[in-house]
Amino acid sequence: MKFDAFAGGVEIGGPRSMLYIKVLVCYVLKAVKVPMTRTQLCDAMQQAGLINYFDLNAAIDELLLNGTVIEKEYMGSTHIAVSELGGYSATELEETLFPHVRDKAVKTALNLIARTRSERENKVIIEETQNGVDVTFQIESQGDTLLSLKLNVSDILQAEQLKEGFFNNPGALYSDIIERLTGASNN
Repeated sequence: MKFDAFAGGVEIGGPRSMLYIKVLVCYVLKAVKVPMTRTQLCDAMQQAGLINYFDLNAAIDELLLNGTVIEKEYMGSTHIAVSELGGYSATELEETLFPHVRDKAVKTALNLIARTRSERENKVIIEETQNGVDVTFQIESQGDTLLSLKLNVSDILQAEQLKEGFFNNPGALYSDIIERLTGASNN
């Protein structure tokens, strides 16, 4: 296999071939089943330590040029989706991808998509007050507020930590509160 990609920022075992990178991009887009922004795709691959930022963008550009991936409007902005040709290629070539690389890339992309959805569907409002920092967590569904919880914490750093934890799994907060209020957690 020809090594024609940079190794900088790529963990050991990560792809170092542009062909491999292109196949992995198509595979991830096919596996997650929703279009991703270029930023989401780059963030997912970099968080996983799989692909150098510059190589990934070069691969995406080439894939767009040859029609293997396409740009489309989704959720009000331009996203990248795998084309029929790209989906076929990903299926035919997925066995050339190392399973641990494939799985790590898809898992990271799915986590990033879930996080983006969580941030879109829920809110955290941070306001400094005389008595510290108020943090309001709002869980919404179809335009209705299911939960609004306001906490007062000592500083912005603590407020930001709470915000991060909330966006990682807002449903857990909702479920925990319901369980505690109904006494279901005592069973």
